[in-house]
Amino acid sequence: MRNLSISTRKTIGSVAVVASLALAARLVATGTAHAAVKVTVKGTVSCARFGDSTPDSIKITPTKGKAGTDELPGEDETEDYTIVLTGIPTNGTKATALITCVDSDNDKNTYSKTFQVTKPPNGAPLVRNFK
Repeated sequence: MRNLSISTRKTIGSVAVVASLALAARLVATGTAHAAVKVTVKGTVSCARFGDSTPDSIKITPTKGKAGTDELPGEDETEDYTIVLTGIPTNGTKATALITCVDSDNDKNTYSKTFQVTKPPNGAPLVRNFK
């Protein structure tokens, strides 16, 4: 085995530390790119297409992340909703909104819409209206 001078050993040690730090930084950056975020989705839902129906609930199910539901008062043909979705990838994901409407005979009708969920850059809620 070859004997290395002290300065050579320090140089090799320094290079190894720098390489390790560079690799660790790359791993952290990769992990951050795939981090999940919380997105608030809000807007209005309408049941006008079903005559005298009113919105009963809305459920938003993202392809990636956890679904959320808002139970609505069902007093008006159009109602406001707010749902917080968690586990949404930072680059967004597709989601399906399922709206349930109830008429005066207590019959239920549903419709769905697919849309893209991404966190707005300013951190404000994502606004989606469904008719």
